[in-house]
Amino acid sequence: MRVKSVTCHTAPMAGSWLTESVIANPMSIYPEYWERRSSWFGAMTAAVISIETTDGVTGHGFVGGGRGDAVEPLLAAQFRAMLLGKSIEDPELLQEQLYRASIFYGRGGLAQCVLSGIDIALWDALAKTRGLPASKLLGDDPRDSLPVYYTGNDLAAMREFGIRNMKIPVPFGPAHGEQGMARNEEAVAKARDAIGPDAMLSLDIYMAWNVDYTLRMYERIEKYNIAWLEEPVLPDDFRGYKEIRKRVGTRVSGGEHEYTLSGFDRLINDGCVDIVQPDIYRAGGPTALRKIATLAREAGVKLVCHGIGTPTYHFLATLNDDMTPFAEYVDIYRGTTKDWILTDDPRPVNGRLTLSDAPGFGYDLNRNAKAVATIW
Repeated sequence: MRVKSVTCHTAPMAGSWLTESVIANPMSIYPEYWERRSSWFGAMTAAVISIETTDGVTGHGFVGGGRGDAVEPLLAAQFRAMLLGKSIEDPELLQEQLYRASIFYGRGGLAQCVLSGIDIALWDALAKTRGLPASKLLGDDPRDSLPVYYTGNDLAAMREFGIRNMKIPVPFGPAHGEQGMARNEEAVAKARDAIGPDAMLSLDIYMAWNVDYTLRMYERIEKYNIAWLEEPVLPDDFRGYKEIRKRVGTRVSGGEHEYTLSGFDRLINDGCVDIVQPDIYRAGGPTALRKIATLAREAGVKLVCHGIGTPTYHFLATLNDDMTPFAEYVDIYRGTTKDWILTDDPRPVNGRLTLSDAPGFGYDLNRNAKAVATIW
């Protein structure tokens, strides 16, 4: 079972409320960019890496980051040659080799997103070869379904999927002043009123705030019983994370834009977060997330992955309810007729996602996808 070919498939990503509406983000400090993410990110593209083995099995892995059109140059320049002819039996070895080989320009960012896609494709191919769902290859006794919370403000979607718990993106940051703070509070109050006093409500801040603004906002919204504050500051602001965590009466989460094991070690063991949120498409695929889970388990920190999709759910199924009480769900098809680049995207029923027993991650390449929905 050796690597016969490594190919990359790309498709443009469609605009949505995620890219075309006012949502706080790292560029919100600049008035020319705060109305929509597409004004500074440009056109997003999706990419899937496919690895075919000499036995005729093909595994597929999505690449995070929204820069799918930049994946093939990295494969062509270095990664493809290093994978061809290698056994798929040891994804950890291959990931370590690719990481070390790209360390002088990588150590995160695009390079790590590509390594994540490769790792997911390897696990998909390996699980298919053994005739097992990926969750049963990744863990000893995986759960067959996961409770989910909904990211967004779409109450109709929540009713359709039977979901009670909710995470909302905050619209404004420090550059919007007191008026922006008031409108943030209005959004939180509206969400709490909509889901009732007992449902979970958390906030996705998406790296848009700073320590002082977060503390001032928390004084306004504490009464709404917030479950966690997600990514309140930039990813490298470890001091900011620690300061916020010490001074607010709720959980602090982060890790969506962390890429290295050492970075996650610092987030977890330096007291930066109560909930660590690696993204399987950015942080190194299942191989890396298993190591991150070990760090979190030893430190008593919960792990709730950022992101959606079958690889995320198969990995989370290997963790217990206490460590991972929720999985995230975003209805990427809401308000769009665009396809997704992979088939068999699971959707919740009665607030839970049920995993397929199909070998691998249970999906295939959607060769009919011309433009695809935007993910978070």
